[in-house]
Amino acid sequence: MACIVYCGIRDKNLPAAQRFVTAFPGAVLDKNTGLVWEQAPDATFQIWDTAKRGCLVKNVGGTMGWRLPSVVELKSVQDPTLPAPFVPANVFTGVQSDVYWSATTNSDAPTTFAWVVNFLNGNVGVGHKSSTTFFFVWCVRGGINADQY
Repeated sequence: MACIVYCGIRDKNLPAAQRFVTAFPGAVLDKNTGLVWEQAPDATFQIWDTAKRGCLVKNVGGTMGWRLPSVVELKSVQDPTLPAPFVPANVFTGVQSDVYWSATTNSDAPTTFAWVVNFLNGNVGVGHKSSTTFFFVWCVRGGINADQY
């Protein structure tokens, strides 16, 4: 099996029913990755800079320390065996079948583009980090990329 997205992040492969548990009010622990996700991501479109800053100052259940996830982290929360938006509806609420920003910039044009994940079709692509490009935001805590901020 080729290692494309999950290398170094998925240490386990639990079924969806066992994979996600409530960490604290408003937050869900992914037992496959050790990441803690917002239970209900923001339901508003944001530009990339606002998305990144918004996660850094977010308070969920009295807990700070949130950040915009890397593209690998964001893709890892998807379960391709589930229908769009590819996350268990009994665990997460308000996840849109739409595009979400990641913190990962495109290496070909790091000041211009960031990677995005589509929760309608599962695809990964790039979004322009301009003041006119808006996507959804889903903040995360912990994980391997926490030191890049």
